[in-house]
Amino acid sequence: MALVGGTRAQTGLAVVVALGGLAACETSVPPAVEASTAPAEVPSTVSSGVQFDPGPVQTTAEYLADPRFASADTARGQLLSYACAACHTFGVAGGTLIGPNLHGVFGRRAASVAGFDYSPALTGSGLVWTPVSLEAWLNEPARFVVGTKMAFTGYRSPDDRRDLIAYLLQATQ
Repeated sequence: MALVGGTRAQTGLAVVVALGGLAACETSVPPAVEASTAPAEVPSTVSSGVQFDPGPVQTTAEYLADPRFASADTARGQLLSYACAACHTFGVAGGTLIGPNLHGVFGRRAASVAGFDYSPALTGSGLVWTPVSLEAWLNEPARFVVGTKMAFTGYRSPDDRRDLIAYLLQATQ
């Protein structure tokens, strides 16, 4: 707790959100991370030639009924999404910022928002956005799709990714 204007305020989460926002705004590709640092449930990279199964394309309600997302902390996911909001909009009327609008992202083919200049790597990935593929992407985008333009270094915590995905399922529909 910190004393602010004569009252106590929690600063830990604010610092985490601020640092996450700064990480999202990096202009260089992050250094490679050894494979052993990735959680076991994160699928293989798309660009390595390994077959990737994004799981079934379902409705938002079906995804949210999955016990993993039904128990997620969407309020925490909203806080984590501030790093995404530095570059992306979520709503139907949102435009392109540094990154494309994420409205309707689940079930959509990657690199398909008209007018956005995607990397050849993401355009050629054949990736479809599902919670499974977004989980792998959010772990470390530059490693999941080698050659992507997205500079965000990722969320290493499976709980962070789960909470963020549960929030995005709601915020982007």
